[in-house]
Amino acid sequence: MKKILFALFALTLAAYAQETAPGTGKVKVTGVRVSLRAAPEVTAVLLDRAMTGDELVLKDNSLTDWVGVLPPETVDLWVKSEFVSSNSVLPELLNIRSGPSLSHSTVGTAHKGDVLTVRGEMAQWLRVAPTSNTVVWISRKYVDAPAPVIIEPVAAPVAVQATQTVVQVVADPTVQQIIGAYSETMQKKLTKDTAKPQGAEGTYYGILKPVDAMLYKLVDDHFADIIVCYVRGNKPQMQTFTGMKIEITGKIYWAEGKDLPVIVPARIKLIPSKSGK
Repeated sequence: MKKILFALFALTLAAYAQETAPGTGKVKVTGVRVSLRAAPEVTAVLLDRAMTGDELVLKDNSLTDWVGVLPPETVDLWVKSEFVSSNSVLPELLNIRSGPSLSHSTVGTAHKGDVLTVRGEMAQWLRVAPTSNTVVWISRKYVDAPAPVIIEPVAAPVAVQATQTVVQVVADPTVQQIIGAYSETMQKKLTKDTAKPQGAEGTYYGILKPVDAMLYKLVDDHFADIIVCYVRGNKPQMQTFTGMKIEITGKIYWAEGKDLPVIVPARIKLIPSKSGK
C-alpha cells in the first residue's frame, strides 16, 4: 500500500463539500429540448432531452460551459452483467456507462454491495436506472444555474492512505504550461485533427499506465487491454499516480490517426479502494 503521495494539494473542506456533495441544489432548464450528454462536449453521446422548466439536481458546477446534473429517471445507463449478481454489484468499484460497450464513456460508478435497478439485458450488458453517483451534462447556456465554483488550490503536501479519496487541483499556470508543451509535442509527433473540437472539458476514469515519454493512458479497471483515453501531464505528477485508479478532469484534444482523446489534467481524484489493496 502506498502510504504517502507527493505533490498533492489540500482543498478546503467547504470547497470540497460544495463540489462533490450530491443534492446541493437544483438548476432550471430555460431552453427547449436541451441535450443531456454523457460528457461535457457537444460530440458526446446524447442520453435524453430536458424540457423548458425542468428542474435537475446539480452535481458538478466546476466547468465554465457545462453543468453536471443527476440524470432523470428516464435515462438508461449500462453495466457489465458479469459484475452484477441478483442486482448487487460484485467488485469494489464498477463503471456505469452511457451505452452497452466499453467504448462508451463512464458517467458514474457503483460500489460493492450497491443494489441496481435493472431494466433489461442486451448481450453481456445490463440496462440500469441512474444511481445517485451518476452525472450527465447540460450546456450552461440553457439552464438557470449558480455561477461556476472556482476551487483554489492550497499549496501544501498531504500524507494519505491509499483507501482515502484524494483530489489534486492543478493551478492554472501549470495547466497552461502543460498545454503549451503538449501543443509543441503534437507539432513534432502528432497532427491536430481539425475535424474534431479541441480543448473541450471532460472527465475520464481508469488506471493510469505509461505509454512512452510523451503520453500516459487510462485503462479500464476491469479490462486492462481496453484504453479509455490518453493523458498528457507533467512527468512527476503522472509518476505519482501510475498504477492507481483515478478520475481525471481537464482539457481534451484530438490528433489525426488517434481514435481516442488526449486529456490534459486540471483536476485528479484518487478513487479509493475499499479493500485497502
